[in-house]
Amino acid sequence: MMPMGTSLSRWTMLYFGAALIFLLFAECLLSAGGWSPSVDVAEPRALIIVHAVTIGWLGMLMIGALLQFAPVLTGLNLPTSHIDVLGLIGLVVGLGLLLLGFYLIDKGSNAAGPVMGAAALLLLLSILSVSMVLASLLWRGRNAHPASGLVLIGIGCLAMTAAFGALFAVTLSGSIGFPSVIQFVSSAVPYHASLGLAGWTTFAAIGVSYKLLPMFLLSHDMKKVPFLARTGSIGIAFLGAAASSLFWPEAAHLFFLAASLMFGLTIIAYLNELYLAYRGRRRKSLELNTSGSLPAFAMLAISVALLVPAIALGARAHVITAIVYLFVFGWLSGLGLAQLLKIVPFLTWIEAFGPLLGRRPTPRLGDLINSRRSALWLGVFYVAVVAAASAIVLGSDLAFRAAAILQTMSTAALLCELVLVRSLANVDTTTKRAPFQQPAFFFAANKKGHANGPAS
Repeated sequence: MMPMGTSLSRWTMLYFGAALIFLLFAECLLSAGGWSPSVDVAEPRALIIVHAVTIGWLGMLMIGALLQFAPVLTGLNLPTSHIDVLGLIGLVVGLGLLLLGFYLIDKGSNAAGPVMGAAALLLLLSILSVSMVLASLLWRGRNAHPASGLVLIGIGCLAMTAAFGALFAVTLSGSIGFPSVIQFVSSAVPYHASLGLAGWTTFAAIGVSYKLLPMFLLSHDMKKVPFLARTGSIGIAFLGAAASSLFWPEAAHLFFLAASLMFGLTIIAYLNELYLAYRGRRRKSLELNTSGSLPAFAMLAISVALLVPAIALGARAHVITAIVYLFVFGWLSGLGLAQLLKIVPFLTWIEAFGPLLGRRPTPRLGDLINSRRSALWLGVFYVAVVAAASAIVLGSDLAFRAAAILQTMSTAALLCELVLVRSLANVDTTTKRAPFQQPAFFFAANKKGHANGPAS
């Protein structure tokens, strides 16, 4: 995954922890009936769940991962600063204010306006600060690996998503009363969501996986980055044109459909590259993170294949919602959870046992995690996601809630597995004899690739 000696991001593990907590929080709300297929997704209660997932879970997960893996893509180190931890604090506080703001809107409180304004400002500043640091690094090292360009596309979409979100937040709070702005905001939600889910998180995930999956599989490098970058950029341009044409609904719909078609071409090319990488791998037995990602790739293919005709034919809202649910939880969340089952053990092994390598026996990476149990819970998660999406299509609140409870239980179980990994609970106590020191739980104690200092 990473060359030995590569510096560890000090705060990546804390980003991961915050992301998982927000995911579990959102799923608990779903399990408790905070949203169901009979409720409009534009309701404030639903927006609490949506933003806990998109900003809290997916956003923090991806930023945390990029803080560690952007240097791997570029061969450069992040600039020395406190932007990473300050960005995390700003994201957590800003998101907390945003969720509180939606709650206050739901209750009809006059305090909603100031709270939403503060949330918008804090989130925008935090996202842009972290984005600028990552974008600067990826731009400077863009020639080291072509996938850097894909991540740059994602970061550009993140900045646009944040700008849209800030405008939406202050408008929903009632701070902006211009009819034209309100009309624009009410019509631009699909473009805001598309920039965040298809632009930011998907392109960032594709870019990182272009580097990491061949390493995991011992396969050849994937080589269609230029095509993905071109089609992706054209798709984003069409999406921008659609957002700019909102006062002409027919033109906006055509641009949005064109953007969806270009995104579909990008995904087809990406999935073909993945197929060739899996087929040509030299590591015949798949590890948990690579086998556990296969259902995520399948759900990416299914959701994109369904989305384009659904948009073209003007499908009903609950059908679109089900497809988006499958995309968000099946593709993005499934891939994220599967890769965390590799990334967390690896970073923990580097911290705990890296300095001891060659001086005494060390555990295998696979010893840090119970792969069989984790694979079971990951499988349950995917089954629950499919069941929940099916319940949305059928309009069954009861079936959806049952599936949401199962999804929440599986997520909680996977979180427990990652806690056991980070605490080295699965490692034999004799392996942890002096001079071993337990690594810090939420952060890397230094940036030299281990937490223990010298092994002597």
